[in-house]
Amino acid sequence: MKAYEKIIVALDVDDPEKATKLVTELGPIIGSFKIGLEFITTIIKTVLTGTEKESMLNLFKIRDLFSSLKDKVFWDNKFHDISNTVAKASKLVSELCVKMFNLHASAGIEAMAEAVANKGLSEVLAVTVLTSLEENEAHLIYGSPSKAKVLQFARDAKAAGCDGIVCSAQELILLEKHEKEFNNFKKVTPGIRSSDDQKDDQNRTMTPYEAIRHGATELVIGRPITKNEKLSPTEAVKKIVEEIKIGLKHRFFTILFNLKKIKFGQFKLKLHEKNPDAPLSPIYLNIRELPDWLYILAGDLLHDLIDQEGLEDFDYIIGIPKAGEPIGKALAKAVKKPLLRIEKIESEDGRKITSNILDPFVPGKKVLLVDDLITKADTKREAIKSVEINGLVVIATIVLVDREQGGLEELNKEEKKVYAVSKLSELLNLFVSEKKITQAKAEEVTEYIKNN
Repeated sequence: MKAYEKIIVALDVDDPEKATKLVTELGPIIGSFKIGLEFITTIIKTVLTGTEKESMLNLFKIRDLFSSLKDKVFWDNKFHDISNTVAKASKLVSELCVKMFNLHASAGIEAMAEAVANKGLSEVLAVTVLTSLEENEAHLIYGSPSKAKVLQFARDAKAAGCDGIVCSAQELILLEKHEKEFNNFKKVTPGIRSSDDQKDDQNRTMTPYEAIRHGATELVIGRPITKNEKLSPTEAVKKIVEEIKIGLKHRFFTILFNLKKIKFGQFKLKLHEKNPDAPLSPIYLNIRELPDWLYILAGDLLHDLIDQEGLEDFDYIIGIPKAGEPIGKALAKAVKKPLLRIEKIESEDGRKITSNILDPFVPGKKVLLVDDLITKADTKREAIKSVEINGLVVIATIVLVDREQGGLEELNKEEKKVYAVSKLSELLNLFVSEKKITQAKAEEVTEYIKNN
């Protein structure tokens, strides 16, 4: 999912024409639109009141609006009833071909399970604790702190087979501590405000960057986009997209650090196989053998990089073996392009990428190469050559990290385009800011990179 697809704009309006204007303007640059209680009631009112002619005109406007929305609807009706009623209502909503709809988790596991059983091709989200509730109100209603209740509701929703939950951004930090339990579970988060926005009726809020950084999969945003006094809706979306991109990047690399895939100390690297007397590296990046959900996030980061650099014109993806293969697979799924595998063998001279492509392909087509990182240029140059021997055209190589040891610049000078999601210096700044390493350690790594 691209960064902009994580934005759900709330169509909290009282007029079909206002909704149509927003959908026309924002449809191409966001993921979905939330149709909530206000607009659902507006739809009913505009069709049932007024003259017959006015009602018919409004009906046609609404039909045209839904036609333009297609599969971009989040039906935010928050069902809360007995399981039989929820089942019937869910079936009716699913027949509208909405992308997703929701119900209150407090309706119970049975009601949630009935919604799931009748969801059709839609996704079901369980609403945990409303973002408008302050802590004392939540405690009065549920008899326990909001965080404890959100965790219970999330577990109930997962047990019922829901696709995810709706929760406050504040509870994302709690759910983050249960990453393994909820890593494939959607976390749709309302109450998103920038630092200079008013909270309005939302109490437990976060910025787009913070919410994504802590694991939100999609953000429901209304007034900061639709009623922004400083920016047009389009300008507001673009600003939020940039925050989301940074949040995704920081989330990915922080998780790698926490999984000990990025370590600081004294390490032997691949270069030490040929040069055992080389100085030990003070940093070790091992972007291999990741959980599936983390590879999906890597694919999303690379998908945004493709858009950013205008690299959409390609036919195949090849993940450079071995580290690049699962990353390439995740990206291929994200961009819906065929994945080709290239053979790598062990020889007396070490590991070598062959020119043997293991899957059917058409010569003359364009290929995007994918890998975990780039240090020197040798491995990437070898991979490009092995692919082009087969009559394929390598348009670029994309990686997650540039270790800033000259490989990226060297290949770009040779007009072999290479792009990276992040530079090593960016990661060092991130880890210093989050107090994961000291400034002295960052300077030690920078000095090593400069001299090696």
